[in-house]
Amino acid sequence: MQQQDLAVIILAAGKGTRMRSSLAKVLLPVAGHPLLHYVLDLSSRLNPARTIVVVGHQADQVREAFADREVEFVVQEEQLGTGHAAQQAKAKLENFDGLVLVLCGDMPLIRPNTLLQMVQGHKRSEAKCTVLILKSSGCHDFGRIIRDGKGSILKIVELKDASEIEKKVDEFNSGVYCFDNRLFFKVLEQVSPKNIQKEYYLTDTIEYLVRKGYPVQAIQTQDANEVLGINSPDDLNRAERLLVDHRQPS
Repeated sequence: MQQQDLAVIILAAGKGTRMRSSLAKVLLPVAGHPLLHYVLDLSSRLNPARTIVVVGHQADQVREAFADREVEFVVQEEQLGTGHAAQQAKAKLENFDGLVLVLCGDMPLIRPNTLLQMVQGHKRSEAKCTVLILKSSGCHDFGRIIRDGKGSILKIVELKDASEIEKKVDEFNSGVYCFDNRLFFKVLEQVSPKNIQKEYYLTDTIEYLVRKGYPVQAIQTQDANEVLGINSPDDLNRAERLLVDHRQPS
């Protein structure tokens, strides 16, 4: 049954400069399909009312590759960060009442049940944002989840902006969020590019919500594979192995 109160935004505009390929990152083949294929399949398992894909680099090729999918495309003309990318969906969702789930187009291994638990948990709570985080003792190139002395989330700090103390935090941001739709776009308007990369970070919405008194909660996974983002040829090879292994009969 379709979830009439759920929309999905998939961020798929990146060029993928570290992939050493002329293809847009989400078109790179992995285990027989373009990378974005897996994220679109994941989204469809949730039965959202709307699925919006934010494209940028090679936008026409991405649209053509997935023309048979029941999705809507919007274009991020300039690559100004994840917050700016998400803003491109505002016109499509201006009159939508419900939740928006933000996914990354280069993360093919999240389990559908994880996202279902995330959405259902958000609906049951009073939170205005739910973040999927990785709890791990490993070293990961992700933003850090910063909490206060009572364990409440204060903000997310991107790795390039993190202090040495913040880099030791063992809770990592996956880049997957569930927001109340109308509040989401209002908060995005408050995000500024005052950071090392001079980009509009989607992560900055968390600190703004907390400062304004809106509750933010997290759902946790301890499986690093589940939040694997494809940022290098090694990542792509790892994802291929995992996807192929997943298809093998037990």
